[in-house]
Amino acid sequence: MRVKKAGINVFVSLVTYIISFFPVFIVRKMFLTYLGEELLGLSSLYTNIIGLLAIVELGIGTAIIFALYKPFAEDDKVKIKGYVDFYAKFYRITGCIVSALGLCIIPFLNFFIKGQVGMVEARIYFILFLVNTVISYFFSYKLCMLYVSQQGYKVSILNTAAKVAIAVLQIISLKLFASFYIYLIIQIVVNLIYYLVTNLYIDKNFKWLKTTDGHISNEEKSSLSKNMKALFIHKLGGLIVLGTDNILISTFLNLNIVAKFNSYNMVISSAQSIIISGLSSITASIGNLLTEEDNDKSYEVHKKLFFINFWIASFVTISLFNTLEQFVVIWLDKTQLIDSFTVAILLINLYFMLMRSSIDSFKEAGGIYYQDRYVAIIEAVVNLVSSLILVKLIGLPGIFLGTLISNFGVIFWIKPMLVYKYIFKKEVKNYFKVYFKYMLVALVPLVTTIVITSSIKNVYTISFFLLNCVINIIVINVIYMVVFRNTNEFKYYKNIAMGLIKKIK
Repeated sequence: MRVKKAGINVFVSLVTYIISFFPVFIVRKMFLTYLGEELLGLSSLYTNIIGLLAIVELGIGTAIIFALYKPFAEDDKVKIKGYVDFYAKFYRITGCIVSALGLCIIPFLNFFIKGQVGMVEARIYFILFLVNTVISYFFSYKLCMLYVSQQGYKVSILNTAAKVAIAVLQIISLKLFASFYIYLIIQIVVNLIYYLVTNLYIDKNFKWLKTTDGHISNEEKSSLSKNMKALFIHKLGGLIVLGTDNILISTFLNLNIVAKFNSYNMVISSAQSIIISGLSSITASIGNLLTEEDNDKSYEVHKKLFFINFWIASFVTISLFNTLEQFVVIWLDKTQLIDSFTVAILLINLYFMLMRSSIDSFKEAGGIYYQDRYVAIIEAVVNLVSSLILVKLIGLPGIFLGTLISNFGVIFWIKPMLVYKYIFKKEVKNYFKVYFKYMLVALVPLVTTIVITSSIKNVYTISFFLLNCVINIIVINVIYMVVFRNTNEFKYYKNIAMGLIKKIK
């Protein structure tokens, strides 16, 4: 049952993300056409700033879901309700704090914008962004019930429906009115409807939440508080590493470059989100597995996940390396291109991020937050200092080189060490041996596809782009099938695929 639910969550997460993927790209093209590059850059900048305010959330969502695994497995409704009540109260307070902090930032927006957009409009736009974010703090806490019960796919379906509705309405509004105000109001209204509908669904399917008096002990509150403090540090580090790019670009460069970078980042982040959402969909199943305390079984599951993690991560990174520039020109135009060196660094960062997805799933499901709480701060300091120095020396690529330095220099080593020590009880050198073996294997399809596609990747037509994509899909996967055909991990997924084919037939 656990494997079946995990499979459903992964499949639905991938399908729903792909469905919501295309409308968003159309919206960005329309936005650039009707509202211009400065407002596009402003939108990305505000998303970054509001994201930094989310630091006050302290990571309680992750801590609550981890804490709920055991009482949910034991069907302890009193304890479950106790955690949900705690979550609701904390999130309401968080919403008020984020609102206050957001309002305090308004007088300082001109520091980032530098007169590229009228300040009166810029402040109103920021307030609308803030409202859209604050809504989630008052309505999203109940979603933990669906995640911990391995029904995350239902959240994916509802969320995708909301995203598609927002995209369609925004496309129509841009065409008819070309108004950033209407564009943002649509987002607020549809998101509010999404949260109301989702909450009604949860109330209907977990009716006992309204009739049960929740309670958690002081010891459980202490454990939760300990994890929250650790997660706060992790969140702070993560926000500095990944949430300051647009702020640095707008401060040291300009909003136009913010817009260009975010067009690339939108494609890269979409690919990253598809993979991470697929793998994170099985976190609840891993959490359920870890309650059995069978280290060897957990390790075997990890090896299978790490194998498919590598296959997908390397396939996506190599394919984007060969097709990304071609796609951006067809999607937008040549004026939106950024230099190849910056793109290469962005994709190397993507590979490192994706390759730790399976480790992240076990770390999160195992509740390993406290042990490496200060590592995130070290990573953040290394990233920020490196980025500030390098952006002054070499411009845009320097910001992302800073991320790469902190990524490979700190987190790359620490996360696997903790998971292998506390969950698998095995030596971490086994992980790194496999990691670097996979990396060497990935060089084969990388070099092969670069050579084969060299004559077509600079032809900016849809037919040549599709041909480029087909070549990457065939060459990369055929090479991996040949290389890994005799491994246990490949045979495992091959058997699953053959079983699905038989069922379909």
